[in-house]
Amino acid sequence: MLGVAWLTLRQAQEALKNGRLEDAHRLLSESGAQGHKRSWDLLQQIAQGFVERAQRHLSQNDADAAWNDLLRAEQVGAGDNKAAAQLRQTLANLALAQARAQLEAGHPVRAAEAVVLLRERGVRHSELDPLEEIAREWKKAQELADRGEFPAAMMLVKRLWDCGPRFRTLEQFQTELDERRDRFAGVLVKLHQAVADGHWRQVVGMADEVLAAAPQHAEARKARTRAWQVTDPSTVGAPPQTTEKPVSAPGEPANRVLLWIDGIGGYLVCLGHRVTIGQALPEATVDVPLFADVSRLHATVTRDAEGYLLEAARTVAVNSKPVERALLQSGDRITMGASCQLQFRQPVPVSTTARLDLASGHRLAQAVDAVILMADTLVIGPGAQSHVTIPDLRQPIVLFRQKGGLGIRHAGPFTVDGQRCQERGQLGPTSRVVGEEFTFAVEPASR
Repeated sequence: MLGVAWLTLRQAQEALKNGRLEDAHRLLSESGAQGHKRSWDLLQQIAQGFVERAQRHLSQNDADAAWNDLLRAEQVGAGDNKAAAQLRQTLANLALAQARAQLEAGHPVRAAEAVVLLRERGVRHSELDPLEEIAREWKKAQELADRGEFPAAMMLVKRLWDCGPRFRTLEQFQTELDERRDRFAGVLVKLHQAVADGHWRQVVGMADEVLAAAPQHAEARKARTRAWQVTDPSTVGAPPQTTEKPVSAPGEPANRVLLWIDGIGGYLVCLGHRVTIGQALPEATVDVPLFADVSRLHATVTRDAEGYLLEAARTVAVNSKPVERALLQSGDRITMGASCQLQFRQPVPVSTTARLDLASGHRLAQAVDAVILMADTLVIGPGAQSHVTIPDLRQPIVLFRQKGGLGIRHAGPFTVDGQRCQERGQLGPTSRVVGEEFTFAVEPASR
């Protein structure tokens, strides 16, 4: 046993010398080395190494990597390390400033996420509770306004404005609410009258105006859906009756696939690094075809090393601000034309894959719930940190790119097209996957 401990300590010391801090810590966590008189000194050196590496990350403006190394240092045992304590204070102050900056920029959802992350990292600060309350109430006001409940939304904003720290963008949001309320009230009565009179062509236009002010207004969305059902499809944007064409030649991998999950819904998965968005027309060739008042090519979203770049070909706004080009951030709301709204999200921190949700009640040519802009992986899991959520799923499903198509990883037995797989499998162009808790299918999307 002593010989094993000596060898383990030597290996840990060598790993530490070569900067392999994780390996050194793992070796010292083995049972043979635990409690050895030399292991304590080595653990302190490893903790110091993590602190120093965190400081280097911070000097390179990589705060997330700095936090990760600081937490590792504290896990190893840096409780009495003054440099670690000072670094924690610096990182906490920086994160608080970023949370305030998100509120200054009018992004309460991101501010709330920043506060939650601070709490998860063990930060205790008197400013956290006020920031969290402002972000929560501001987000609630946004949701109320989107549903058309403007009096309640304006009451919340007034209370925040009167009692909390004053943010310029909150005042701008208050002004925007006044304008949206006036537009909403002016057309809602006309919409009700048009529905009562059965003037369905007018209903479509009026519903779009209502939804431009309140994207989640239930009555307007219901009225527009009914109008679509009873009005000539060719004039209001119902699916055209055309022969569908495959998106790629035989033998070539499709650049868009449809993912159908039993009991959950359907998703359009775009695999290209550049995705075009526009109107759904018989001759349309865009990747994301919308039944909405948008141009046949309205915008493109390009994924690169820095993230997702939105480029406008026609009128586009991000978080109510007109843009020609914008680097998208998770939670951004994209408005195309007068009323078509998409929400951009990146729910999985370790994946660059993004999701576009229709937030204004419009539809895609395919009857799907959302668009997935797939990078390397697509996570199907039980919680919020998934691209697609299956609430009762015990182990996540990961779809990943591989040569010739898509692969699947899942910690459990499943079948692909009737063939039993364990942990990993290969999907064909059209495949059906069945597990103990899920069933889904993929197929090429057609134009």
